[in-house]
Amino acid sequence: MNLSPELGAWLQQGQFSVAFTTYRANRLLLLGLSPEGQPKVHERLFDRPMGLFATGESLWMAARNQLWRLDNHLALGHSHEGGDRLYVPAVSLITGDVNAHEIVVDINNQLLFVNTAFSCIAAIEPGCSFAPTWQPPFISTLAADDRCHLNGLALKDGIPTWATACGHTDEPSGWRHNRSSGGVLIHIPTGELAATGLAMPHSPRWHNGNLYLLNSGTGELGRIEAGHFVPLCALPGFTRGLAFVGNTAIVGLSKLRSPQFTGLPLEERLTAEGNPSGGCGLRVIDLASGEILHSLDCPEPMDELFDLVVLPGVRQPRALGLQGEDIDCLVKVAGREAQVQVRPKAPSGNPHQARRPPIFGLPSDTNEIKIRYQQVYNLTAHTLAPYASLTFPSLKRGSRALERLTGELFAVSAMAHGEMVGLAIAERITHREAALRSLCVDSTWRRMGVGTGLIERLTHIIAKEKLEQLTVQYQVTEDTDLAIEPLLNRLGWTPPTTDYVLVAGEVARLSQVSWSTKYPITDPYRLVPWGTLGLQQLAQIEGLGVPDSLRPPSQGESVDPEVSLGLLYNEELVGWIVAERLNPTSMRYSSIYISESHRGKARGPSLMVAAIHLQQQAGIPIARFAIASNQHEMLRLLKRHLNQHLSYSSLLRSSSITTI
Repeated sequence: MNLSPELGAWLQQGQFSVAFTTYRANRLLLLGLSPEGQPKVHERLFDRPMGLFATGESLWMAARNQLWRLDNHLALGHSHEGGDRLYVPAVSLITGDVNAHEIVVDINNQLLFVNTAFSCIAAIEPGCSFAPTWQPPFISTLAADDRCHLNGLALKDGIPTWATACGHTDEPSGWRHNRSSGGVLIHIPTGELAATGLAMPHSPRWHNGNLYLLNSGTGELGRIEAGHFVPLCALPGFTRGLAFVGNTAIVGLSKLRSPQFTGLPLEERLTAEGNPSGGCGLRVIDLASGEILHSLDCPEPMDELFDLVVLPGVRQPRALGLQGEDIDCLVKVAGREAQVQVRPKAPSGNPHQARRPPIFGLPSDTNEIKIRYQQVYNLTAHTLAPYASLTFPSLKRGSRALERLTGELFAVSAMAHGEMVGLAIAERITHREAALRSLCVDSTWRRMGVGTGLIERLTHIIAKEKLEQLTVQYQVTEDTDLAIEPLLNRLGWTPPTTDYVLVAGEVARLSQVSWSTKYPITDPYRLVPWGTLGLQQLAQIEGLGVPDSLRPPSQGESVDPEVSLGLLYNEELVGWIVAERLNPTSMRYSSIYISESHRGKARGPSLMVAAIHLQQQAGIPIARFAIASNQHEMLRLLKRHLNQHLSYSSLLRSSSITTI
């Protein structure tokens, strides 16, 4: 841990310590002081720990599918391995994987937690996983589809009074549509919106007569005044986790590492500040000035924090974890101040008749995790940004693949450890057909059947939508040879067929080809820029009997009007070469055609070289060609004359499966 110099003195002066959680690293961390007065962090392993709440001698913690109560086993004046507080797992309440966020104990000593999956605040009730006690009025039903991403709960005088949510929505995962300004603060007793226009708000807290919260999407700590969020300070990370000591606030920071943390105002600010990913750690803030007083930065690979609490009167807190022998051997007996050790720490023999079962409550090994698949609802080209890191081909903002998405989208995610590790996306292209547009599995989870599971479930969704066929088109690479084609074969897709040959070359080399000199285009033929063709000339395309694969795109932004050329014969359109600019350094030629009655004398190659010269004049160094598999003359030209000038070649293949 990287600590500011005065942090230890601040802890010593205040006579307190801090507990905080990180669910990606699966750690409960306890910050206190060593006997020498130096800051010291003690950590214990739990499965996806999130919300924290300290009460008396106990520490409550929300985890993946259970709520933990850890009790202090040290009497006043006793210690354990240098610690003056020893939190021991005492109670585990099983809720199921409801994505429990914050947890509190109210004035009636009732345990409540934010049940994010079901968009409610919930309590524990015997005979069931949970009992809902409150839902936002705009949520119409109790369903496990995270409609508004309810996440924070604030007590006032021990009474649940405010809640934060990332959206004011009543549809599955609807909050994702407007993460940058769709967040709300809800007044629980009335159900009214106490503040709107927030960016993924978290951690509402009532302190000294003010309601504070973290506007996480802007990275700000602030308070609510007259229904508006008033920033106190901007911090270098995604803010989440808030506690107070007198006139100071302790704020948790997370890096911008996940799809949920991208596309936010914070991202733009951090990039402008030269720190695009932000930091992970704690910051101590002066509530009067907004000045950062102290800091703690967490080391890699730790990249996020969720919640934190202050432990008053504790110098060095410690905890027992679920592994190791102390949890088995150290016993606290009522009425006795000291703990009792119940048996030697190295028992003889093997007490198990089979392999020891995994410890419930600890994160499992990757190979033992069960992947959970779920449909991603209401996904559109405009709401894809949070998922862009798990798309292939990339559907990030500004990509041509994203620009081409115009139809209804269907998506399935693969979840492990509560994190998305795979995603498959299909687009409706006709009333009976959908096309697979993206398939990506996180590198850690490849070769484990995740891709197969995604495609299987996506196929079922396509069938439920009454679409009869799912198709895919992909470029042949080493990865597709090893992954995509075997996957399609296992699932019964049609054998792949080659649609296009893809080649690329440097314009400087291609421009040296001498066809245009040997076979010049002369009267009554002439070449004209595509952008100068009139509607009457473009309409002549319909009478040429052009195969669909060779038809030029309609007039629009995808066609470069200067490099693309039309071939006229007595002012009638009889051929063309059409190019589109992929990026500042490359141009792709997607269609080249000469009417059959006008072929000969290398007019096709001359047309190509003329376009290459125009591209060279425009300063675009790379030319790419997509040659349809039925364009036999061009393929012969490629084989005989162009190969020596090219730097790259590949194939574009397609396959399909009948879903109904």
